[in-house]
Amino acid sequence: MTTDATDAPERPAPDRPVAELIRNAAYWRWVAATMLYRIPPIMAPLALVLASTHYTGGPAVGGMLVGFTTVPCILVAPLFSRLLERLGRERWTPRVLAVGGVGRLAVAGGFVVHAPVWTLFVASLIGNMATFGVGGAIRTLLRTTVPQRLIGSALSLDAVLVELIVIGAPFVVVLCALAGPAYALAAMGAAMLADALLLWPKPSGKAAVEVANETTGKAKEDGEIAAGLPDSVGVWRNPAFLFWALVTMAFGHFLGTAEVGALPRVTLDGGGTTEAAVLTAVLGGASALAGLVYAWYATRIGIGLTVRAVILLLTMTAATLVIATVSGWWGLVAGFALLGLCAAPLNSVMTEAPGYVVPQSRMSEAFTVLVATQSIGYSFAGALLAGVSVHQMLLLGPATAIVALAAAVLLRPARAAAALTDAAH
Repeated sequence: MTTDATDAPERPAPDRPVAELIRNAAYWRWVAATMLYRIPPIMAPLALVLASTHYTGGPAVGGMLVGFTTVPCILVAPLFSRLLERLGRERWTPRVLAVGGVGRLAVAGGFVVHAPVWTLFVASLIGNMATFGVGGAIRTLLRTTVPQRLIGSALSLDAVLVELIVIGAPFVVVLCALAGPAYALAAMGAAMLADALLLWPKPSGKAAVEVANETTGKAKEDGEIAAGLPDSVGVWRNPAFLFWALVTMAFGHFLGTAEVGALPRVTLDGGGTTEAAVLTAVLGGASALAGLVYAWYATRIGIGLTVRAVILLLTMTAATLVIATVSGWWGLVAGFALLGLCAAPLNSVMTEAPGYVVPQSRMSEAFTVLVATQSIGYSFAGALLAGVSVHQMLLLGPATAIVALAAAVLLRPARAAAALTDAAH
């Protein structure tokens, strides 16, 4: 019987994975790189609107730069990641980040000198398009930063840091804007340039990790199928990966339903902005707490990643239905807390699992596709709110998860792994 890597937790597992990661300087360099990469996109909406209002007299230009430059980036990001892999992800990722940083600095300068709108648009498009597909490459670099047995815990800690970035990025904009709105845009460019310097290739570090992997049992004698897959299997003809893409889309849909629907949901009960902000904070706080716990115990859980994903999707479905149907403030708090408790662990699972079912040469492309599918799921929640009532939008929150769970019968990694392994021979 063929066993899928995502269904077989790796052994041996460290007893104290978090403590081991804390002592790993290379991991914290990777953490810093991911934080510097993520901060600018989260800062962008507020920073661009502030700059637009200050320099043009209204928010329209900022809103245009946010909306019209994001969609093309989502569409071309997988192709861009594929090109980055062909050129060499470790060598070219810092260079691409540098281009993105320069593009963002050009936007800041363009606002200051009152450049034409088309100039701002081109500079913003270059800055976004250059870096949108880099996220997958940075995620792939984690595999050469820490031993494979620590990947799950590392990703769980990373999920906690994402929550901190989401909370902290708007405050960075506010602080920078005290000196002038353009400084917030310039800070975005500076972050990308600093990220480029931080990720400059260090061959000796990679070699050390490879040695560590060999001595700590990285290689999976029975489960690792990604290394032996032909490049032609890739991403789009890979049923195991498509399953995780659906899971990721469902994850984005759940978060979008909660975050976009928070204000209109509390409005139904007579609440307002304050209550919506509290619920969003409960969601983020519960997610951060669960991420820390999962990081510590991930290697000790005796069930595979696929089963974990199914359990978490079912729990998030129940939580979303509670939010849609419950009456009373504390019921809403409980629903958002339950949803948050599942968020970071599922984020870790769905980010770790594809690394076992995608050829190494297509890894950056795969992770970039996951970023795009999560964005699509999140956007789907907003589109539903525009077309149906708040109650219906919340009830449809689990719709994508139901599709993913149904597809698990045909696309579940355990079955797909056997077909892919046969294709490799």
